[in-house]
Amino acid sequence: MSMCQFALPLLLPALDTPKCTLLLWAMRDMVRKWRPHSLSESRGFREESLVLTSMPTISFVRMGSCSFSKSHLLNEVLSPSQQHQDFFIHRDMESGNIPREIAGGLLEISWYFPAGRENLDLFPEPVVVANLRGDIELHWLQFSFLTEVSSAVFILTESISERECTLLSSLQGSATKYYFIFNYQAGKAKQTLEFLKKLASMLKLNKSHVLWKGGTTNKAQFVKVLQSAIAAIMKSSPKRVSIEAMAETARQLGIQVDEDNKECQTPNTYAKEITAQIKDVAKYKREKLRLQGETWRNLAEVDKELCRMRKQGDTPLENYKSQLKKKLMDLCAQQNKHDLTDGLITFITGIEHLHHREKHYFLKWMKFGLDPIARENLSKLWDQYKEKCKNSKDDPKMFAELDKLISASSLGVEHFMRELGQFYEAECSMVKEGKMAESQRQFTHLPSIAADLMLKGFPMEIIDGDISNIPLQWVTDVLSQLDAKLGGRYRMLVLMVLGVQSTGKSTLLNTMFGLQFAVSSG
Repeated sequence: MSMCQFALPLLLPALDTPKCTLLLWAMRDMVRKWRPHSLSESRGFREESLVLTSMPTISFVRMGSCSFSKSHLLNEVLSPSQQHQDFFIHRDMESGNIPREIAGGLLEISWYFPAGRENLDLFPEPVVVANLRGDIELHWLQFSFLTEVSSAVFILTESISERECTLLSSLQGSATKYYFIFNYQAGKAKQTLEFLKKLASMLKLNKSHVLWKGGTTNKAQFVKVLQSAIAAIMKSSPKRVSIEAMAETARQLGIQVDEDNKECQTPNTYAKEITAQIKDVAKYKREKLRLQGETWRNLAEVDKELCRMRKQGDTPLENYKSQLKKKLMDLCAQQNKHDLTDGLITFITGIEHLHHREKHYFLKWMKFGLDPIARENLSKLWDQYKEKCKNSKDDPKMFAELDKLISASSLGVEHFMRELGQFYEAECSMVKEGKMAESQRQFTHLPSIAADLMLKGFPMEIIDGDISNIPLQWVTDVLSQLDAKLGGRYRMLVLMVLGVQSTGKSTLLNTMFGLQFAVSSG
């Protein structure tokens, strides 16, 4: 829905639950790229999780009845000129006139992201736009939530009654800015103005905080006035709130949060135990994922040479093979000497001993913890790489160094699985050469765990992107376990998707087959 630019539900009304529910977990996977105007000249961009990014929130609510569609007005405000987009469903769109049955009290949000084009962008920085369905008098809890998290709240109404004036008076002292959009009705104008004067001092209103939309009002001009008002709020208000921070406000108001349950939070403690240790990605990989260091690179080179035999020279074939095999065994022995680090022990505990759904949560929490750490450095490095690519005269060694830095700064769940694969490979090599008894093996259970994860939709790395190594024994045994778990009755169909970076390959496969491939944004 987010990729198609549809608004997303943030607060679900209490239908089959005793309380409203804030959908925090449902949004944790969303990552977006944008270019704020501050980065226009450098052509840089920001790529961040939408749950963790603090932005101004502009909310739109309805009080009483209103003859024009609030959602339709929001679509006009958020759409660039000549490019109308229906972010919010409204009654004037196709199939939008279906009677409302469950949407009352639903709070939806959408985002606007600038592209770094000052003459075309509506706003210079990203902004959250919230839309509360239904009358605020009937959904006061959701409205109270908005008054706490929003930079400004726009209240659409046709008039203000005494009861409504009393309700709004309770907002006195709120730091949020309030704006009124009236659908002008001459018969009620006098009464409305009287109550509006009472509210002016309480809510710190001035003339710019009151907008009138009559039947003769030019729609395009009114939209521009509204856009200007939002831009002014963003410029003047320092209030920025992330969705994660909104969840804390929701808890204080008695609104339940979807991830506040033991099944979700127990795996989070395991994931935090690992990610809390990571300050410097490259250093962590050197010290904690030791089997992916220089020994691994040398092992991969020897393994490739055993197949290619390009550096044999004058050495007799059998002698050369014998030398390579000995070198290979020495490297495997070096790998096998390493013990599991604390982080890997916790990781194995998470994927082995947690229950079915908890494993899913654990791997997701790992991803959510690792991605922001790695993304900060990777964004800068990719910018440097693109800059160097523009100048073809740059030294190739410089590109090689940048490649190494990018590789060293990458960290995801796949690196932990890769480390387990290397432990398994080293152990198998030692057993095969008779240097370890079968009874001494520690990692025989790992292929079965990896096969279980594959059955749940999580990917298994066959060939890495760093040194192009295939851990053949590990891959063979994982796929054998997968075949055994499927009863040995199924033939494997291989479907491959090819394309350049960030063209939606992983998103396509995840959507079609319910998989868990890592995606760059969306």
